[in-house]
Amino acid sequence: MIKAIATDLQPDWDGRQRIAADRLDELRRERGVAKLEGNTFDSRQIVEAEAELDAIAAAQVEAERRRRVEQEAATQARRAELRAHITETLDARSKAITEAELAVYKLASAMEQLLATSKDVSRTMQALGHNAPMSMDENGIKLRASLRMAAILGPVCGTTFGRISFPIARGPHLADGTSLLDSWHDSDAKKIASDLSKVITPENNHE
Repeated sequence: MIKAIATDLQPDWDGRQRIAADRLDELRRERGVAKLEGNTFDSRQIVEAEAELDAIAAAQVEAERRRRVEQEAATQARRAELRAHITETLDARSKAITEAELAVYKLASAMEQLLATSKDVSRTMQALGHNAPMSMDENGIKLRASLRMAAILGPVCGTTFGRISFPIARGPHLADGTSLLDSWHDSDAKKIASDLSKVITPENNHE
């Protein structure tokens, strides 16, 4: 009888226990009637009914034990999956931090280079007898750079990221008059083209 719990479809043990208990009660009643009336009664039926009831009770206990074992195994498997997920996610997070740090250092270096070369161009133009171009003014360069960075970071950071605030930079045109349809490089090239043409265009170079 206990083997029945090995199947995927679990029997109704409570229902079977009630039926077996009722059957045992009925057999005991019949035995009493037979005794009262002086008739014979096969007591083996009661022994078998009691054995059936005991077997059902044992099966219930075993079924519950197996259910708990399976539940615990499933819980542990899920916990293992979650721990593995945390490990993988922490690895990705760690890589993101490293990449972000390197990117910020690269950005800082690039900004330093941008400002330094802009000053160099302005000084060189002045040495050639021209006025320092407004498009190379440090404040203007910082404004254009801040707008471009805000446009790039905005979808992720919004207008604030911790204690860093970004200007509103939505397209298609930014506050400096450049278009987001152009790359940062191309928009800057258009911005400084007029100021530089007087120096780098051959017909304007009479030195």
